[in-house]
Parts: sequence; structure tokens; C-alpha cells
Amino acid sequence: MTAAKFSRKTRNAVARASEGGPSLGTFLDRVRAVNDPLLTEAIEGIWCGRCGDVRIDLTGSKSMLCIGWYNSRVEWSYIS
Repeated sequence: MTAAKFSRKTRNAVARASEGGPSLGTFLDRVRAVNDPLLTEAIEGIWCGRCGDVRIDLTGSKSMLCIGWYNSRVEWSYIS
């Protein structure tokens, strides 16, 4: 089975989702709007804490979704 790959367009959309330091809810809505099933599946669940970072394995690929937030605002995001 071939591992899924992400286009430059998708990678850029994930990076842009954190522009302007959005609230976590707004950020998650932006990622859902990318309309990629692997990303949508990866962000499902409970998100909590005022500060933190996470690296989520993207099932079916060799990539991870990386996100960091501070004071309940997303500061950075990218697909590694």
C-alpha cells in the first residue's frame, strides 16, 4: 500500500490556518475547511488547555500534523 502524500497546496493551507493567532475553535474549523479526510480525522477529539503543542500521526501517511498554541490561541501549524 502506498502512503498518502500531501500537496503543497494542502501543506500551505494547514500553515495558513494558524495565521493571525486564531482561537482553537476557529483553527479547527479552518483545518476542516481544507476538506482532507486524513486531516479531519486527525483533529477529531477533545482539545483542552491554555497552552500546549501536539504532533498527530496522520494515518495512512508518513506525515504528522503539528500544532502549537499559547493563551488559547494557535501560534503555529504545519504538516511534517
